[in-house]
Amino acid sequence: MVETTIEFIPVYDEATARWLESEFARLEGECYVDHAGATLYSDAQIKNVSADLQSSLYANPHSIGIGSSSTQDIIERMRYRILSHFNTNPDEYSVIFTSGATASLKIIAEGFRFRSDGNSETATGSFVYTQDNHTSVLGMRDVVGVRGAEVICLDHNQAFQVFDQHSTRREPDERQSDNSLFVYSAQCNFSGFKYPLEWIADAHAGALSTFANKPSTRWYVLLDAASFVSTNNLDLSVFKPDFVCLSFYKMFGYPTGIGALLVKNVSSDVLEKVYYGGGTVNVALSTKRFHRKRQVLHQRFEDGTIPFLSIASLKYGFEILSKLTMDQISKHVFSLAKALHYSLLTLHHCNGKPVVKLYSDSDYEDRVSQGGIVTFNLIRSNGEYVGYMEVVNMAALFKIHLRTGCFCNPGACQRHLSLSTKEILQNYEAGYTCGGTTDLLNGKPTGAVRISFGYMSTIKDVQTVLLMIIKCFVDKPCIRKLPQWWEDRKMDIHKSHKRFYNSNILDYPIPHIINSKKNIINNNLRNDFYNKSESFDHVINSIKSSKIITHINKCTLQRLFIYPIKSCGAYEIVDSWNLNSKGLEYDREWMIMTSAGTCLTQKHHINLCLLKPVIFKEQKIMELTYPGMPTIEIPLENIYQQSMEHPICQSRVCESRVQGIDCGSEVSEWLSLALGKPNLRLIRQSHSRQKKGTNKAELSFSSQAQYLAINEGSVSWLIDKVFDDSEFKKDTAVHRFRGNIIIGNCKAFDEMQWEYVRIGNNNFKVNGPCTRCQMICIDQTTGNKTIEPLRTLAEEFHGKLKFGIYLTRLEDSQGILKIGDHIYYS
Repeated sequence: MVETTIEFIPVYDEATARWLESEFARLEGECYVDHAGATLYSDAQIKNVSADLQSSLYANPHSIGIGSSSTQDIIERMRYRILSHFNTNPDEYSVIFTSGATASLKIIAEGFRFRSDGNSETATGSFVYTQDNHTSVLGMRDVVGVRGAEVICLDHNQAFQVFDQHSTRREPDERQSDNSLFVYSAQCNFSGFKYPLEWIADAHAGALSTFANKPSTRWYVLLDAASFVSTNNLDLSVFKPDFVCLSFYKMFGYPTGIGALLVKNVSSDVLEKVYYGGGTVNVALSTKRFHRKRQVLHQRFEDGTIPFLSIASLKYGFEILSKLTMDQISKHVFSLAKALHYSLLTLHHCNGKPVVKLYSDSDYEDRVSQGGIVTFNLIRSNGEYVGYMEVVNMAALFKIHLRTGCFCNPGACQRHLSLSTKEILQNYEAGYTCGGTTDLLNGKPTGAVRISFGYMSTIKDVQTVLLMIIKCFVDKPCIRKLPQWWEDRKMDIHKSHKRFYNSNILDYPIPHIINSKKNIINNNLRNDFYNKSESFDHVINSIKSSKIITHINKCTLQRLFIYPIKSCGAYEIVDSWNLNSKGLEYDREWMIMTSAGTCLTQKHHINLCLLKPVIFKEQKIMELTYPGMPTIEIPLENIYQQSMEHPICQSRVCESRVQGIDCGSEVSEWLSLALGKPNLRLIRQSHSRQKKGTNKAELSFSSQAQYLAINEGSVSWLIDKVFDDSEFKKDTAVHRFRGNIIIGNCKAFDEMQWEYVRIGNNNFKVNGPCTRCQMICIDQTTGNKTIEPLRTLAEEFHGKLKFGIYLTRLEDSQGILKIGDHIYYS
């Protein structure tokens, strides 16, 4: 293991660090760095919530009685607690509970009155938003546009220019005929850049009037604080936006599905309400269109029964945060981000080229302008970008939980990745979608990798991320220096933000990483692949140029495997095996289901590979073995009928619903003991499912297709590319790919050109290549994880993680595959 030391000055004292370690003991062995997506709840928080719910009687707050009165009291106390956290009070602000920040933004979009007097003949105001905004803010545009507002996007540089022009800003005209709304994020969830809170007062004073050509408008400010308030103090006694939206799970992890809209009371008259639900009216008639809404602001906007149990649970989240100060948290996450940023900035390949492309608008010198987020893309030693899906797979090997893509912030993503509007639309036509897996198009990234820290993060998280990058993506990390482009960029940042951020631009202290005496996974011995080895494209092109024939005398069915229990060990066929309408008989016929109804897989439980099935056809049983456990027998015949003991169970496999019959309590107890996870159930498929799309072939519990074929020649080619690694056993490499049909005596990657295949007397259609993930890094004979062969596969094929081909049988009738069958293809 490579040891790393990083120049880092702790913010928390030892007692606080020990307390946090005990509160988040479940993080042992895990590296969670997606706090901008959702931070984590503490043990004490959940214990206190559970104890409270067990000992209390909470009634619907709309009812009348002792229980409802108690619930109402708790809800009102939570409103005070929330306002107190942000250093304000009910005289200045009101709290409207919502389902989250997005719902809060929707309230403003639907209710903001752009005409001051309601007269349809008067002029309308403007809706101005910054480019670096969440998708939920962009969603406001269509709503306010229909209502007559002019929609204006303010890009990053424009924003600083507009607010920096003191001399051109003037006080608004007293004859204000309309209202305008300015929306921006306190902290960008893409880069962690903190936009100046001084903009709030500037906007109120008319800083945007000239830019929007609205000299007589009244300006209101909506601050998206969802990313900001999780690790920063929002002092509403100093900065006074008209509206603030936030989500509580980003602050303290639990509960989810609840947020708040904070409304400055003097600005509340600019919000109108059309729809009304239960609890928001004083009186309503069912026979006539007559109603009167409640006068109290939050009562008017909180439609239906608010989530009162979740609101009661907020108390324990705030209690956890109160054990630290927000100032401490802000310093802590910034220090971690700074350490990671510096380390990545100075990390270079042995040829002097940088390992990462960093995306930021600050110099990471001052937490006033930068939060606990570091966003980047990795670059190979030849200058090619690494796709973020490859990073996801490698990160999983190190149990790193991170976020990739554009993080629902398309404006910041486009700006930082230097993508033109035309390119984005072309990417969409080529298959890119938000949240999708298309990470590289025409060699350019479509998104990025984001590391974000929370109040319980540690320097070990930084070390783990660096370790993963060094072991998997760096050619000899022998050069550590500040690149010249960064020195130039520091000055540009300083100049563009000088009014709001006056931190000194200092030379970076270069953090150092101390390598162990061993070479980093023998990477130091590796020659430059891009100069001396065949690329994937070269291999494919050579195949294309060769003459395709329809009969290969030497290409045969070499080995045959089935995987009776999905994601568990293989059973090798030694002679021949029956085929049915779903694939090989008994292949993926069973699956292990958790108490939550999810399928157990090796992606999260690598020890599943040690659960080995043995088929005894004559005895009509399947025997299960696991190290340290006695064997247990399962009947091969589907003897189970739906009953109390064997109920129908539903789960999902690759986004499709599957059904199976529970195989009973005996095997359930055996699995739970063997795998160390309670309440596991063995489910046997009761209804076959059809593959989505044009191919309607029946499937078992397999993920993508009926069969997966692996070419031994391709495996040997890949093994030869893997440099000696004591952890990677080459003689068992073929098992890592978990194929059914193992093809022998065939040239490497011949299979990538096949469209139709005939094996013996059975005809198959090729559905395409198999996209590989971190599961091929699990040694199926030992359960150990290695970074090979995924690392070499990604490097050799330039991030194209394709290996093996999917097959679908063209006949529904019974068939047989036999070891030694000749293989034909076209």
